[in-house]
Amino acid sequence: MRPFSIAPRLGVAALLVAIAATANAQSRPTTLAATRASTTDLRAADQIVDAMIRDHALVVRDAQRDTLMPDRVHERLDQYVRGVRIVGGDLTRQTAPDGTVSVFGTLHTDPGIGLTPTLSNEDAATAIAKAAGGDSNGSGPELVVLPLSDGYHLAYRGQAIVAGEILNLFVDAHTGGVLQRYSDFISEVGVGTGAYGDTKKVSVLASSGAFVADDRLRPSEITTYDMKGNLSRMSALYAGAQTPAASDIATSANNVWSDSTVVDAQVYAGWYYDYIFKRFGRQGLNGANLRIALFTHPVRLADIGSAPNSILGTYYVNATFCGSCGPNGRGAAQFGEGAPRNFFGGNVEIKPFSASLDVVAHELTHGVTATSARLNGFPFSEAGALNEGFSDIFGVSTAFAYETPGNAPLQASYIQGRDLTVPGAAFVPGYGGYLARTMFNPLVTGNPDHYLLRNIGGEPHYNSMIASHAFYLAIEGGVNRTSGRSVAGVGAANREQIEKSFFRALTALMPSSSTFATARVTTIQAARDLYGAGSGAERAITQAWDAVGVQERTAPTATLLPNPSTSSASTAASCNVSPAWILGVTVSAGSSSLRITGWSSDDFNAAGAVIDHSVYTASSFASQFNSCGPGSTTILAQTDACSTTCWILNPGVTGGSTQITFAAVDDAGRTVTFSTPRVTLR
Repeated sequence: MRPFSIAPRLGVAALLVAIAATANAQSRPTTLAATRASTTDLRAADQIVDAMIRDHALVVRDAQRDTLMPDRVHERLDQYVRGVRIVGGDLTRQTAPDGTVSVFGTLHTDPGIGLTPTLSNEDAATAIAKAAGGDSNGSGPELVVLPLSDGYHLAYRGQAIVAGEILNLFVDAHTGGVLQRYSDFISEVGVGTGAYGDTKKVSVLASSGAFVADDRLRPSEITTYDMKGNLSRMSALYAGAQTPAASDIATSANNVWSDSTVVDAQVYAGWYYDYIFKRFGRQGLNGANLRIALFTHPVRLADIGSAPNSILGTYYVNATFCGSCGPNGRGAAQFGEGAPRNFFGGNVEIKPFSASLDVVAHELTHGVTATSARLNGFPFSEAGALNEGFSDIFGVSTAFAYETPGNAPLQASYIQGRDLTVPGAAFVPGYGGYLARTMFNPLVTGNPDHYLLRNIGGEPHYNSMIASHAFYLAIEGGVNRTSGRSVAGVGAANREQIEKSFFRALTALMPSSSTFATARVTTIQAARDLYGAGSGAERAITQAWDAVGVQERTAPTATLLPNPSTSSASTAASCNVSPAWILGVTVSAGSSSLRITGWSSDDFNAAGAVIDHSVYTASSFASQFNSCGPGSTTILAQTDACSTTCWILNPGVTGGSTQITFAAVDDAGRTVTFSTPRVTLR
């Protein structure tokens, strides 16, 4: 092969010793999952939390009473080291009248770096704006400790506005170099007519002789803005750079609404508010009736032919939620304009993105996440994938609450975003894939149904399907196609049990740096709290995570995708050789950090005989595995290193299979080796 680039979980009691002796502790994150299943672990966890609160190493960010179990209280705590917050170092603690019930999260031993920055706050703000190529946004940078896959960095976190988009940036506190960068845009009673010709009741406000799309019948005000295709105005309002005027709010002269895009957005947002209140007792996105701001018609459909790709992919064929956007800077959603029939080929029409109830609910669930779990926005992380997965879960769940099950437009199904296209859930040739995602069989739309198929270096919607498929199996039951494992779901009549368990986990139990393993233990705990140990809900959720291959993240693992992989003219063109295969590799550390000492590959011909064994240095690993973090020979515990690689076989060999093996040293000084599954090349 010639590639070229395009330890068990630390016990709670032991962690207490490590935290208390930080001078001698190795710098690393450790996951904490303590419940009443182990009174020893839970008692030690309480000691950790209480001691760190006294030392100001943990600070309570929020405390909320449980809306589903009113005798329970949930605290969210952030970790600090000598007054500097550690990004992703946070815990949740659940208490009942008789004591602590659970503690989940990630704690870091002393990161072992200096905490005095070279750059001032003003210098950092300038560096952030320069790196983004825009203007600073917000109150100013925050000095933080940033754990990345290669270790710990002293950094400044800030925002910048670039061409109407808000970017989050972390820059090195000494050099100003960019360490992490991602968008804050997370991408999907009058009478009115929706995009599918259906009549809906629209909650509006009479104003100055007309009616505006401003719902004040619900405790949370819901306002739909009509940007009338004025992208510059849209960008300024969405980013919070300007204040909306009354004329920006969607209006009808006679309260008979014919603008289906506005009607759908306003009505579906109201339905979502009602759903999370009636089902979970949550009052709006933040639990305190935060205003919901919706932006429609950001561009003109007639201008789509001249739109650059950046505008096409954001304001035509997309929907976004931005947690720091909108009139009050506390969140807003925007819904793309869609595309005319056959614009992307295949005789497919793309509807405005507010036309699909599950899409509106998906985006607003990002608002719930932003004010609860705060799953990090890093695009190449398991937390980022979970952010998308939970939005799909409650997008579809909202549809089932209001629509009749079926496969026609305006019917509920386990196909997220089906109503975005006509025909429904269609392949869009010019887009290069599907806008819809199928929870019942993610493989249909080219997404993974199992943890072994994850590609953390890929985009988060792809990996999100592991969680949403587990949710589907917990309700409906069935067999996972990759593992062959069966799940006895609770049944559609009991879907509320699984919805409540997942929603409670998201809003009360999951910390910001959650992995799939964290989602597993918190959803199981939520079901146990609500329905009892050994309940049908707990069994179904446990079986579902087992079926999709999610267990505690303790040992190192690696994936190699796709499997099988097919060589084509496009892969040959990308790799400048034929045949060639483009493979994504994810190397995941478990509870111990790793120092890669070398790696190797084995190629096999079609008959299974070894035709090549190649050995590579640790330095080549650092140079190639930089897709989801800085290239390094170090992989911090609970983080990933990723690479996208052109793979070629020996001259004259047109197919076979390949496998990669990694050698590393863990925190205890032990040598560990682990391999990817063998991938078929054809």
